[in-house]
Amino acid sequence: MIEFISQQNKKNLILFVHGFCGGEATWQNGEARSFPELFSDDLEISENYDIAHFSYFTKLLNLFAKAGKVSTLVKRMFGTSHGKLANNISIEEIGNLLRTEIRFKLQTYDNIIVVAHSMGGLVTKSAITKDIEEKTPSKIKLFISLAVPHQGAEAATFGKLISDNLQIEGLSPLNDFIHKINDEWLKTSLRPATKYFYGVHDSVVKKTSAVPIDKEKSDAISVDEDHTSITKPENPDSTIVMAVKQIILDFEKNDPGISTFELKQLEDETDFDDELFVLKLISADIHKTTIREAKEAFLNAEYIRKIFSSSSDKKRLAELYAKIRKVYQNSYTKYIHDGIPNSGLLLADVHETIIKQDKKFLDTFILFINAIHKQGMLHQLANSKDENIWWIKDGTIDSLRHLLAEGKSE
Repeated sequence: MIEFISQQNKKNLILFVHGFCGGEATWQNGEARSFPELFSDDLEISENYDIAHFSYFTKLLNLFAKAGKVSTLVKRMFGTSHGKLANNISIEEIGNLLRTEIRFKLQTYDNIIVVAHSMGGLVTKSAITKDIEEKTPSKIKLFISLAVPHQGAEAATFGKLISDNLQIEGLSPLNDFIHKINDEWLKTSLRPATKYFYGVHDSVVKKTSAVPIDKEKSDAISVDEDHTSITKPENPDSTIVMAVKQIILDFEKNDPGISTFELKQLEDETDFDDELFVLKLISADIHKTTIREAKEAFLNAEYIRKIFSSSSDKKRLAELYAKIRKVYQNSYTKYIHDGIPNSGLLLADVHETIIKQDKKFLDTFILFINAIHKQGMLHQLANSKDENIWWIKDGTIDSLRHLLAEGKSE
């Protein structure tokens, strides 16, 4: 079900997912290079991505699609063939198949960008929402929607007149599946970045369906295409190719999980000397080497807070800050009851717990964030006057001023 166009053991993958009655030919314009092949030819794309497409069985007329059909049951019970019976299955089940392929065949990839057409976009949304529902971090980091019927397609209603087909039923505007998946999609802040393309000449999936309610203005992109031509570029200079490529490259630049990224280092030893979190450490007589490490962790946490600035990222970060606060509170409770003998060991205990819980209690859908960033997030919390995070017993702003004043007078 996964066929590679270019496979060079990259860490990132661009995966094309066709729609209803589609297949490999979905992306092909006559004898010209297909959409996936054009990407594999592109140096900017191919240096960082493998290219593949996901295929599944889908035919217009499949009168034996629904479970319970007598003829299908007879074939299954008494058929002599040991091969698979290829039948249309529901969009939700195709989404489950996509999840299986990603879990086992694509497990070596850190990040997957999906370019999905028509019903393939609903398949992708189903896979993503199931990951979120099961609290499984999705490898799909960017979802490019090409003429996807997010609100259903009117053509599907007429299709039911000629075919008893689960996939046509799933595309119907009033179908329960459409409502269910849209409800789950809108409720979660954990969905990946999504860009919505629609064809101005598309009579199958109108703009009102291809561009959903939750869009931001910058997410809706019109192209001079119809429902079929939007996936069949003539050459690498076609607008659809250039637009999708630019979105991928822009996303790559802003996502440290995909682009090359190194931890930041202090440029000056005096950086952050006047910040509250540093003053709290000084007042607790924490060793200067440990304070320097805290500064560097703080620097990296500040950097990722600037990068992950979308509303969904902010919600994920807020959840992570709450967990880090809990880790601190547990250690501080031991400290005030003399389970931890001094401030230096209190800080060490919190830092050590963050490392131990990095992939457990402190795991996050923002996969790039590691234990160093989380230690920095602890000091971000300590840097707020509203946060009761101290490295001494009964610490207050007034007591801090007093201790610092004593230090200066000496």
